Amino acid sequence: MAMKKYLFLVLSFFIYAVSFAQKGTAFLQSGNLRTAFDMAKAQNKPVFLEVYAPTCHVCSAFKPTFENPQVGAVYNRNFVSYKLDITAPEGAAFLNKQGIWIPSTPTLLFFDKDVKLMHISVLGENFNTPQVLIDAANKALDPKTRTSSYKASFRSGKRDADFLIEYGYMARVMQDTLDNINTMNIYASQIPVAQYSNNTSFLLLQKVIMDDENPIFKYFIAHLGEYNAKYEKTLVKQTAENIIMYSLYSSRGMRYNSAKIAQVRANLAKLGVDKKSINGRVWREESTAYFREGKIQQALAVLDSLLEPTTDKSSYTFLSNWIKARTSDKVALAKAAAYAAKGR
Repeated sequence: MAMKKYLFLVLSFFIYAVSFAQKGTAFLQSGNLRTAFDMAKAQNKPVFLEVYAPTCHVCSAFKPTFENPQVGAVYNRNFVSYKLDITAPEGAAFLNKQGIWIPSTPTLLFFDKDVKLMHISVLGENFNTPQVLIDAANKALDPKTRTSSYKASFRSGKRDADFLIEYGYMARVMQDTLDNINTMNIYASQIPVAQYSNNTSFLLLQKVIMDDENPIFKYFIAHLGEYNAKYEKTLVKQTAENIIMYSLYSSRGMRYNSAKIAQVRANLAKLGVDKKSINGRVWREESTAYFREGKIQQALAVLDSLLEPTTDKSSYTFLSNWIKARTSDKVALAKAAAYAAKGR
């Protein structure tokens, strides 16, 4: 078995070496992601992954840029390169294991040979130049500039605005919600309120801010008319909804008290979301908050609001179990029993 793996690696290296001789970046042409990391160990190199989607037109537009000889010279000298399909089981499983959220494709990921993340670079159509790709590679190779150094820099007190924006975005990509919230709160405290609705702040609301308690978001939701006058109304609504729902459905949402849920309801209503839709979005967190606070009737009213003549038996069974998992109150358990009976 070991000999078979060795021969496969030799063959993979031969194919890789042939492509290396060609112009441009030599992406591994055979094997899988494990092969790429095995080759990286054998060559004592880091691994470069281009995360792409087969239907992504921006990814296709980057193909000739990766074929640029100057780009190829940098990547072939320093990395084992592999294309990771985000739509394939291999790509999805790897990214999930690494805890990486891909906001758009292509995204460049750089790992050391032991599968430790070094650097992330998220690209877009406006960044499709050879120099951008070369700069991304050079940042990955420099321990002082790679994104994996950002957390230590933040902990040591780095607070300039550009860094906070960059680290806040990277924290979101790495699903580090706590640091994302902290960086964006600090950033909001550094700029005047007059800048909360400028282009940079609105872009942060779209791409970086994850918390509906962030000062910029609070200003945003309180001054929707100002944003609607400056930006496309559909985008304003979508941006606000995304932040509200991300906050609600995060681990923090189940710790919200009923007053906070009422605020969520009010904000969604302000965006034009109808009451039935709001009920469907907040009932889990709202009923949990009411049960936790001992407000049994309010909690049961939330659950009753979900019921319709067409509600199926499995839903009644689910709601019965939902109640029993959250309270031992006699009134609530009687309601659970009634739901269970309708579920039979």
